[in-house]
Amino acid sequence: MRPAERSEDAVRSFRSLLADARDGHPRALDLVECSSHQWSWLHRVLAREARLAGFVPVAADALGAVLAQSHWRWPSWLRERRLVVFATDSRLSPDASLAMFRLATKDARPHLVVRCATSELWRPRLATSAFHLHEGAPGDQNVDSTTALVNRAEVLRDAGRVVEAEAAARWSLLLADEDSLAEHPRSDARAARVEPIIIEEFIEVLRVCQEHDEPDRALALVAARLRASLAASAVAVILPGHTTPVAAACVGNAALSPGEWLGALHVCDTGQPSTLPAPGASGDVAWPVRYGATVVGALWGRWAAGRTLTPRDVSALLDLVAAAIGPAVHQIREHTRAQPPRVLVPELIGDSAGMTKVREAVLRAATSPFPALIEGESGAGKELVARAVHAASARRGRRFCALNCAALADDLVETELFGHRRGAFTGAVTDRVGLFEEAQGGTLFLDEVAELSARVQAKLLRTLQEGEVRRLGESLTRKVDARIVAATNRPLQGEVEAGRFRNDLRYRIDVLRIAIPPLRARLEDLPSLIRHVWSELAKRTGSRAVLSPSTMAALGGYDWPGNVRELQNVLASIMVAGPSRGVIGPHGLPGHLGRTITVARRVTLADARRDFEQRYVRAALLRSGGKAGAAARELGVSRQGLRKLITRLGLSDPGAATGAH
Repeated sequence: MRPAERSEDAVRSFRSLLADARDGHPRALDLVECSSHQWSWLHRVLAREARLAGFVPVAADALGAVLAQSHWRWPSWLRERRLVVFATDSRLSPDASLAMFRLATKDARPHLVVRCATSELWRPRLATSAFHLHEGAPGDQNVDSTTALVNRAEVLRDAGRVVEAEAAARWSLLLADEDSLAEHPRSDARAARVEPIIIEEFIEVLRVCQEHDEPDRALALVAARLRASLAASAVAVILPGHTTPVAAACVGNAALSPGEWLGALHVCDTGQPSTLPAPGASGDVAWPVRYGATVVGALWGRWAAGRTLTPRDVSALLDLVAAAIGPAVHQIREHTRAQPPRVLVPELIGDSAGMTKVREAVLRAATSPFPALIEGESGAGKELVARAVHAASARRGRRFCALNCAALADDLVETELFGHRRGAFTGAVTDRVGLFEEAQGGTLFLDEVAELSARVQAKLLRTLQEGEVRRLGESLTRKVDARIVAATNRPLQGEVEAGRFRNDLRYRIDVLRIAIPPLRARLEDLPSLIRHVWSELAKRTGSRAVLSPSTMAALGGYDWPGNVRELQNVLASIMVAGPSRGVIGPHGLPGHLGRTITVARRVTLADARRDFEQRYVRAALLRSGGKAGAAARELGVSRQGLRKLITRLGLSDPGAATGAH
């Protein structure tokens, strides 16, 4: 089988194992690759599949080192996550072996282990120029670098410091400054200088990201350490801006300008790393930084001429560091992401077709002096739309007064709207100005206008017709000029037909109509709404936490019956219950929301069809009063067919079906 076909089979098998692991049945995956280069490519593909499936891909040695550094307690960013552990060529450090043992014996999460063997079996790679180590034969200045590796391996093995000394010796050559090595080819001090290895650098970067709550501070320290390790003239973490790239952290040459980071912007767009400069030549490199399946930024570096690099080793370190700083870059990106400009009506968030129509209707209503009626479900933002109408109108310099008609008794509603004179009723100790007079020259917003009683409706109709009010207990009338904007969560046409609302009053207030779509009908606006609400809540609480992409996706799977008001409450609950720093995952969602999303995702087509048939048959039986013959004619089936349908759906008989509804 050709390598490409083998890789496709491996990816398919891996996806199947991920699905089994999600269902609570994890298994191991054993792979054999002809070369480490082919495995490196396949490893990146499998890691991406793992991230898309909600797993955290991590090397076994790196996992062992992380747990050892945290005293064998799970760090917060791994505590609630499922892992895909990659073990290559069956060589594990002691810490990695202990970590794998803990996963197998003391961890109930469905982790997945991928074991791979290559034909090269960690064959040492050579640097781009010959150099010598002090373990060579005495007096031999031309000792081969491969021999030096083997000698170095024996020294480390005898010291008992590693399990696989040959691999450690190979890694000890990485990141070495070969120019300084050539100056002191036999110095014991220089041999000690070579000790820092890529894994240690990676662990140090992880430690920096964990110990600093401020992501910008963590990225600055990581950039400084990476610049020193790679002997680069400048290192920066780049975020894609609307027009030009923006540096989240930059260490090195202060003369750099955003125009020099265009290569990093290209990497952000394509997700593919740029080519490393040739050894000894100057140049730039940009490496994509991913969080989940999204490219959130780029790691950018520049080298001056004269530096000797090992491109494959530098690539390995950049890849590791880019993976480590992904959460921090995501945090900064979420905090700095600007909302698209909405110059005309900035109060209304969303760019869907429904919100575009609402903004157009708001602008039409703002330029007109006539009353406006806003229709929409509870929590959809009717008062926000009313304030937008006022703010865009010529009355914006005057007062905006609001009254919730459903929250007050009839007598109090009259007092609030029209005012009263001292002594007009028990408790009226002073004169009171009504909202019509307070809103003189401005806008009066009547929320839930359908809840007004018949008496108040009659007085409101006269006020709108004559343009004057009379306070309770007073015979004097006063001219008023307040623009009426009413809102209702029930269509007024149905209220008129039911006899609960005056038809002539409906004609007075329903001159211009603005219909607000529910949030479930414009879910494409949800990301921008979440960012806006989260930003406002963060200003009030001082929180610097951000939501992960998987959390955003989970919120998008809910139908939001309470609309924007429910969204605000849920986000406030998440912010209060979650940490004040870092990234909040799906485990931070409220319980009812998580259960609803889980049930919605797990429903099958057969279950959905059965649920629809049950509801449809129940509705037909209700409309027919439980009479099977009439229901059968409405459904287009025979009486015997209806009986079979009722039995199959678990509705034992028409009476039971009617009662079940």
